[in-house]
Amino acid sequence: MVAAAAIGMSTGAVAMVPTVISPTIAVMPTASAGDVTGMYNAAQLGFRTGDIGTGLNALRRLLAANPRDADALALQALWSDYNADRATTQAAVNTLRSVDPARAEVISRALTAVNTGVLVGPDPVPRLLSPSTGIVLIGVGPPAGGGFDGEMTARLVAAWLQAVAAPQSPIIVVGNNPGIREWLTAKAIASSMIHVEPRATTLVQSALLGAEKAAELRLRDVVLVTSPDQVRRATVDFQVAGVKVARATTTITDLFAHVAVPAKVDQWDTYLDASRVLGLPDARG
Repeated sequence: MVAAAAIGMSTGAVAMVPTVISPTIAVMPTASAGDVTGMYNAAQLGFRTGDIGTGLNALRRLLAANPRDADALALQALWSDYNADRATTQAAVNTLRSVDPARAEVISRALTAVNTGVLVGPDPVPRLLSPSTGIVLIGVGPPAGGGFDGEMTARLVAAWLQAVAAPQSPIIVVGNNPGIREWLTAKAIASSMIHVEPRATTLVQSALLGAEKAAELRLRDVVLVTSPDQVRRATVDFQVAGVKVARATTTITDLFAHVAVPAKVDQWDTYLDASRVLGLPDARG
């Protein structure tokens, strides 16, 4: 997938801070590949569990051992931004630029995507759209008995209303929820306008696979159809995946509870998703 391929991985054993044993001789102890792997995994464990301080401290130790570890630099830039530490974020991006300029550009765009994506709030009102703007319906896994639950039905109605307002806009359905095409065509939406991507089982996968479909359809941007409690996270995921999100059409479920932009501390899952959309490994073997 495009975003994941742009990131890649990096490991290795490198020199640490020198230990002086005489006025004229300095020995550079090395960190083994296992040490570096352990520090990386400790950092990612901290981020996954919401212990950001522990994660950033582990990254600092790793980067003292290997200042050119591109994965670690990318994570440091991302999570320092979550921590509102602009100086460390910029320093990490600058160092990454000297290590891997292409990846530094990807991370810079991702940081912009995160900080603009969280500003896209819930809006239940459909709009007129250009034919080059797609409608992306984010599905919810079907209940045990099949069919659609209440919230998925509400998303379908929101997508249908948006499609009626913009009949020339293609509809991309992401997420494993059988029957969506049939539901929409029964409401007079042309089957040829519906493009189903059924492989996604997570929001991250929805963004990555949705990005592939949007590129295939040569869309300029998209409108996301989802629930108010997911809209900002979904917008970030799709934008980090390289899809420009023009706006969102949402259901009205708990609408007013999600109007305000959340504080940074409440954006943890958004940053975690961004790291995964970027293809940064959760752990090293």
